[in-house]
Amino acid sequence: MTMPGHDATQDQVAAIAAELGLQDPEVTPLGGGLSNLSWRLRDASQDLVLRQAGAKTGVLGADRHSELAMQQIAAAAGLASPVVLARPAEGLLVTRHVGGRVLNYEDARHPAMLARIGAWLAKLHALAPPPWLAAIDIAARAMGYLQSLHGQAPAAFLQELEQGLAARRRSVPSLSLPAACHHDLHHLNLVDRGNALVAIDWEYAGPGDPAADLAACIGYHDLDPTQTEALLAGYGGDNQPLLARLAPLCWIFDCLWFGWMEIAARQGIAADTGRRDRLIERLSL
Repeated sequence: MTMPGHDATQDQVAAIAAELGLQDPEVTPLGGGLSNLSWRLRDASQDLVLRQAGAKTGVLGADRHSELAMQQIAAAAGLASPVVLARPAEGLLVTRHVGGRVLNYEDARHPAMLARIGAWLAKLHALAPPPWLAAIDIAARAMGYLQSLHGQAPAAFLQELEQGLAARRRSVPSLSLPAACHHDLHHLNLVDRGNALVAIDWEYAGPGDPAADLAACIGYHDLDPTQTEALLAGYGGDNQPLLARLAPLCWIFDCLWFGWMEIAARQGIAADTGRRDRLIERLSL
């Protein structure tokens, strides 16, 4: 197996490669993840990605069983990479490698790409999530993040956020039926294959409000009204109930993202301080 250096982790990777039947594979560490470790495993017949979840991801709300179920239905629809091996209890996931170009921030703000992302989301939301998965309420998750920060962040600001979150949660019109949602659709989780987009990193996926997925994309990429219109045009349809939920969910998502970043920082996961400052500014308006 072609792999520089040697440590216990490499022994684990080698064992998985052998289990999958790879012959003297080339192993390449992959970057980009904040809390997980990933490797690309290639030999003459297979090209795979091995992901080992970090020990702290459970604190941040990742659900490995939901991840597996959601990625499998998305892969069947051509929206995600097929799963080759999964051990959710161990945080272990092996998928087919997706060839293509990972988007950057500016890509995801271009109107043509936003239309494609909107269309991709519409396809995902048309899928029926597994009935045994509990629906994910991003407002409840955001409140859980904030409450866990008591004693670790300025009390006055936390109180302000909790009050704003509770008010907006009450204002969100009810959802008739949860949809299959990714819940973490930012540019680094999208691969452009030329004729199709494929999403990776499904660790926060589950049944949820489709407007929350749109809100996440809007928040992650700081979309202005014109860019948001391009995203919604790609999504299609004149869905007034969804649009009514979108405005409060954009603020709720920012609140969730702020809470995630604060908890991640306390777990030793580096965060973008400039992004944090912009989030605080948006949440304070």
